[in-house]
Amino acid sequence: MTDLTEEVIVADFDVSEWEPTPYQVEGTNSELSTVRAVKIYEGDITGTSVADLIMAGNSVGAGYVGSEVFAGTIAGRSGTMVIQHWGLAEGTATASSGHIIPGSGTDDLAGISGKAIYTQEEDGQHRLELRVTFPAPQS
Repeated sequence: MTDLTEEVIVADFDVSEWEPTPYQVEGTNSELSTVRAVKIYEGDITGTSVADLIMAGNSVGAGYVGSEVFAGTIAGRSGTMVIQHWGLAEGTATASSGHIIPGSGTDDLAGISGKAIYTQEEDGQHRLELRVTFPAPQS
């Protein structure tokens, strides 16, 4: 049995499109929306993604859940994959995390697995940190 080594891969991204569609549920005190977001990644992760988010927010906090389809290159490996992620904000405190959907990797990303952490720096820059493993090369 071969132990796989976890790799930490970090890249900045910009949100190039943000298309919210508000909706209402009777009795709620929060703003609700679905959002289609397009992201452009640069660094050790290059490519684009399309994320579909379900969001809720009010004067105290906000949260979202989403599925993101990435197409591009991660640490020199090209393909696509799907990340399922979520985030919460309360005042200035934020948390965001997710995982790569098992079996969603294609081409050179086939077999990728791991965790995704999304952050936003004080200057507004968005960042993705992947903690992933890749399958051992076939001999």
